[in-house]
Amino acid sequence: MVSQLVAFVVTLASTSLASTCPMVQKTNAQVERRLLNEGFHRDLETTVFISSPENLQSCIVLIKDIFPSGSYVDPNQLRFNKAFGGPDFHVPQVINVETPEHQSPRVFAYFFKRALRMEDGRWLVNMTIPVHFRYHRARSGATYPLEVPVRLQHPAVFLQCEEAGGEICRPLLQLEPCPPSGPELCEWLPVHTFSTTEAVMGLIPVGNTDSLDTVLLATTSITAGATLLILAALTKNRIPRS
Repeated sequence: MVSQLVAFVVTLASTSLASTCPMVQKTNAQVERRLLNEGFHRDLETTVFISSPENLQSCIVLIKDIFPSGSYVDPNQLRFNKAFGGPDFHVPQVINVETPEHQSPRVFAYFFKRALRMEDGRWLVNMTIPVHFRYHRARSGATYPLEVPVRLQHPAVFLQCEEAGGEICRPLLQLEPCPPSGPELCEWLPVHTFSTTEAVMGLIPVGNTDSLDTVLLATTSITAGATLLILAALTKNRIPRS
């Protein structure tokens, strides 16, 4: 009896969704990502394949990213990237590129692009943006691994179309920044998003506090030795007074 009731509720909800906004019901986005290069400064490639019976030529695609505290995007770099064909974007926060991971908030970033129709009938959005990883607090290598994983989760995908929306889809609309600069909020249609791959991940090296005494001793010794050499050179080359 309970299973029949659950099935009825699911069927009713699906029927309501289809009648409320057919475009959302029939549209889905496959998101794939690659993290390129090595080190703290990388490139993040995002590819979105959108399947829909609708003509999306008039639509703007919004890719909403939430970067964890161990990573960030630099709006100045994104602005430079945009001048050479990169996407429009909006980052509502002030980004401090110098702060370490434990003092940094997560970063919200919004990217706006038009989709291109592919030969198989799907629509394609592809973009590559610079992304950076922050330094992490040092810890004991005897207790913890000296590499920290920072996962960049797959983004959410939204559509804004000239022919879609209106009263028929209003219960499913979500307020997100307007393109391209995003100071105001616009109505967007959320798209069901899935991926065949795991979230991309960067392994960030961290300092080993177990080596602190050795590092302090070596640094002090080198500094003292360099100071003595400089003093000896100054004394040797000092010009005597006539």
